[in-house]
Amino acid sequence: LFFNTFHIGYERDLKNHNSIALNGGFKLSESYNKIARVGGLGEIQYRINLQYNKESVSLFSSNYSTFAYFAPFVQYRYEEVHSDVVIPETGNKVTFIHAGFGGLGFGIRLSGIDSRFSLNAFAGGGMKYADIYGDQKYSDFFEVGYTGIAPKISFQMGIAF
Repeated sequence: LFFNTFHIGYERDLKNHNSIALNGGFKLSESYNKIARVGGLGEIQYRINLQYNKESVSLFSSNYSTFAYFAPFVQYRYEEVHSDVVIPETGNKVTFIHAGFGGLGFGIRLSGIDSRFSLNAFAGGGMKYADIYGDQKYSDFFEVGYTGIAPKISFQMGIAF
């Protein structure tokens, strides 16, 4: 879920005080010196600010601000799961997964020190669909190969430059 993943994002403010966030990542995990999982992901969010005021909710200093936002999102993930067990019917040791995830969420962003640093918390959910090429089955909604309704929770730290 969280481990062995490199994730980076970019957020661009728009003229109407909303923003677009682009996120991408790469996953590589090893088990007993063998590659167990490798893959990548891409995500886009359109963040609609529910409250925009540069000095909003700031009781301590004018250098800090808080923004609440609502965000529809779309995510694509690709992952290869390598197994030590050969499946007799197919002879495969690798399961290939293409997954799409779309939904809605709500987030809060705290910006500080003249908006140079930010903390972001996001929670929501949506519909997840996975095409699985292999014999592995997924029933846990946190797994990449799950199909159905699933939650989404994320925490991000950012630096503006």
